[in-house]
Amino acid sequence: MYGTTQMKHFVREALLGLARRRVSGTVAVLIMGSALLMLALFSLITINLDRVLQSVRGDIDAEVFLQPSVSPEQQQTLQHEILAVYGVKSVYYVSKAKALEEFRADLGNDASLLDGFSENPLPASFRLQFDDEVAHDAAKMDDLVRVLKQFPWVEDVVSQVETVHRLDRLARIFKVVDLIVGLLVLVSAIFVISNTVRLTVEERARSIDIMKQVGATNWFIRTPFLLGGALQGAAAGALAMILLLIAHRFLQREISGVYFFASGQIIGFVILSTLLGVVGSGAALRRHLRL
Repeated sequence: MYGTTQMKHFVREALLGLARRRVSGTVAVLIMGSALLMLALFSLITINLDRVLQSVRGDIDAEVFLQPSVSPEQQQTLQHEILAVYGVKSVYYVSKAKALEEFRADLGNDASLLDGFSENPLPASFRLQFDDEVAHDAAKMDDLVRVLKQFPWVEDVVSQVETVHRLDRLARIFKVVDLIVGLLVLVSAIFVISNTVRLTVEERARSIDIMKQVGATNWFIRTPFLLGGALQGAAAGALAMILLLIAHRFLQREISGVYFFASGQIIGFVILSTLLGVVGSGAALRRHLRL
């Protein structure tokens, strides 16, 4: 286990190493920061899209149209039976008169077209609100609609199951994009840090040989490089978060309610970036130092 003196040596050597390669180190941080920014950006887009999808799914419902011959007693019985079905959150009865009134409001200036009908052509119906488990699952909504169609006195059931299918497809696409971008960022970040450290290793090859000859262990030689990679990774992660935060502040002026990472998520992202820097440094040392 290293003592305080050795740790101070490691930190000093890591900082001196970064100072010696200011240009290449800065370029590495900027490139890695750009890659991490893309990862964070796509993650934020996915999170905000998921929040929107959850909100939209909460408004998804179905309408059960009743047969014209249904009596008030049958209507009440059917309402209780539908409400007892698993997945149905609420049932609201819409009379023929109410349906016509709403249709007139929807037509606006064209409502006079309905004056040509001698009687109300619209059926009475039940408007259903599904619970979250059904509203978020297109397959379960399909099953529920099939059950509703089998009830007596039901003429037809119209649902927004296709909307759920489209939302699910959109969510899956973004998750796949996130995965691809994440893998590309991981590879590029390790590659950038690895090549930066490799150049430093080659520059200090003579010094490293001397250290080995006087008895320095592999970890004693390796640790300053790993610390330097960690600092670069942390700097790149912090840079990505700062740029994204600035962009978020500007976007909020135009669109309210845009979600940003919580403090714990920001810390986790910077820690991930730090680990990427360490992995990149370790890869360079393993390939080029053969320690």
